Amino acid sequence: MIRDRGRIKWTAMMLPEHVEQLREWQKEDEHQLRQQPDEQQIEQWNYQIQEAAERNLQLSVHYWDNEKVAESKGCIQKINTLDGTLHIISDNGRTYRIPFVHLKSISETE
Repeated sequence: MIRDRGRIKWTAMMLPEHVEQLREWQKEDEHQLRQQPDEQQIEQWNYQIQEAAERNLQLSVHYWDNEKVAESKGCIQKINTLDGTLHIISDNGRTYRIPFVHLKSISETE
């Protein structure tokens, strides 16, 4: 097996501008493309949200936050249909306000 340091060995021979550009490209690689959910997925999320609100269940919600996926865990505090937001209160008391259009996935936690 070849034990190579990869990019590290080449940075000494590069201009600082090139190293900076490589770091920016690496950050861009971490970004994920946002996909629009289909109607069936939206229906399933709606059912899960209503069920969790009625039974006071814990949810794990993945959502888009500045082109990255963030996660919040907690109980539903409020469903605001006028603003299109979901308010989740975590175990430590912090409230997350997540717009419906930023949702990526929802699952129940134990």
